Amino acid sequence: MTQQISIAPAADSLVRRREWRASEPDSIEALQVVYKVAERCNINCSYCYYFHMGDETPLERPAYAPHAVTERLAHWMAEGCAELRIPRAKLAFHGGEPAMIGAETFGKACRTLRDIIEPVANLSLAIQTNGVLLDERWTDHFIEHAVGVGISIDGPRGANDRFRLDKRGRSTFQQTEDAIRRLVVARAYGAPLPSTISVLHHANDYREIYHYLRDLGVEELNFLLPDRNVDDAEFQVSGEAERYGRCLSEIFEEWLAEDNEQVRIKFIDQTLVHFRASVTPGAIFRRGRKSNQVVIARSDGTVAIDDSYIPALDWYSEAPVRSMETHSLRDFLDNPIFAEIETTSSSTPTGCAGCRWRNICRGGDLENRFSARNGFDNPSVYCAAYKGLYETVCARLVEGGYPTALLSEKFGAA
Repeated sequence: MTQQISIAPAADSLVRRREWRASEPDSIEALQVVYKVAERCNINCSYCYYFHMGDETPLERPAYAPHAVTERLAHWMAEGCAELRIPRAKLAFHGGEPAMIGAETFGKACRTLRDIIEPVANLSLAIQTNGVLLDERWTDHFIEHAVGVGISIDGPRGANDRFRLDKRGRSTFQQTEDAIRRLVVARAYGAPLPSTISVLHHANDYREIYHYLRDLGVEELNFLLPDRNVDDAEFQVSGEAERYGRCLSEIFEEWLAEDNEQVRIKFIDQTLVHFRASVTPGAIFRRGRKSNQVVIARSDGTVAIDDSYIPALDWYSEAPVRSMETHSLRDFLDNPIFAEIETTSSSTPTGCAGCRWRNICRGGDLENRFSARNGFDNPSVYCAAYKGLYETVCARLVEGGYPTALLSEKFGAA
């Protein structure tokens, strides 16, 4: 069966941003804090951006955040949301491996965060974990504190063991799969249905991986391209980017064939929004109010910009780091780097000017656009992967009745 894809308009997608500043009240819909509550990990994924991209600072900070830092963070978020009139706050326990702090410490942190932040802003809590340490005690805390759970798993054992081994080179697969199965079963008792994050590798079969994850009972699947930047000359000439395009296309086609609206995949959602009939491609990058502002909170009580930019290490290493004791949220967001990130993210690199897909990807994620020579003024190292995906999406939409004239109008001739 071919899935019918809604192309209804997005209500606010054409609102243009006017002199947006993160530090101005009413500029942000949701504050997302990624809390590095653990700065160490119990396994050793070889592709990990946090420990294998050249940034050594995590090892200089406390292994685990003391509860005093959690309390300070809660007040910092509450005060910032009040001052900037931010209605929603999201906090994700992250690491390293956040489950290393222990279930009881985790529960205490959740209670503190809710008690202090919820009188000011609607708070959602989440944890991103490898699942190895999760047991029934953790499930009880997830239920009690309404915590969303994301579990990192790359697929069945063969795919997962390609990179996700422990520090002695042993498989982590079974513990991770067991954690997912336990949470899926516990959904009947109020536990959250876990989501998954899988890092792509072009040698894997993503039709198989899609069905493996769905057979586990997962309904929210996230797939990430490996961290690299434009200075990876060997990758640039290897032809691997096209193979990653096939990975993305396989996932899209399996999702489409399943025809289940409960199944959500972030990169598919982000792609299809541009195909809505009334949306001008690129318009979603011009908003009057930013939907989600990411800040990293660290175990030593400092805050920093989104650490997913670490692959652009030459730039990232110069980014501001501030103490929550001396700088409010508004002070921190007033740093010019946030305007730089916003402007760069919503602009098109010079090399993308002639591409029919330029208004969908805007050159790709910032960290994948970076080079020491040109900064972020480069098409993504995964440019060919995106092109392959978009061609597949167009072909399947046309098969399902999407007007070819509308495709030409939106994206130009093929």
